[in-house]
Amino acid sequence: MRRLESAGIVIAAVDGVCAGPGFERALAADIRLAAGTATFSADGVADVAACGRRLARLLGEARAKEIVLGARTFDAATALRLGVVTRVVPAAALADAARALADTLAALPPLALLAVRQAVRAARELTPGAALALEHEHFRRLIATRDHRAAVEAFFERRTAMFTGE
Repeated sequence: MRRLESAGIVIAAVDGVCAGPGFERALAADIRLAAGTATFSADGVADVAACGRRLARLLGEARAKEIVLGARTFDAATALRLGVVTRVVPAAALADAARALADTLAALPPLALLAVRQAVRAARELTPGAALALEHEHFRRLIATRDHRAAVEAFFERRTAMFTGE
């Protein structure tokens, strides 16, 4: 498994066997891609509670229990169907796919990326009203940034914006 970081977003690129501590690390990533030949298993995880919690958030309680309690091994296609990974690509294309995704994210405003990451992570535990309040809080903060001004100027000048994280 390779970890790429782009603007604070962690991308896991899984190729081969992803089990135990590697499975835990992959689950901690924001986005997971897998080679078609990858396999996944919770067998040997060091922190069963943390792994179970992450899986329950991703897949629901019943599927998380089946994977953690049964030490079930599953292939990349099943990982995609379950929602463990977001994309499966041929093994030879995995590094390029992960790098292209990282490059795409790196071109976006870093402050906005981090705000989206925080909002999505918090959304499960918030009421709809609290989630909307968080979204408004992020919006009020981000609209005052240099990156926002750069985006507006670039839009009206019909050019690509350059973001600085300010």
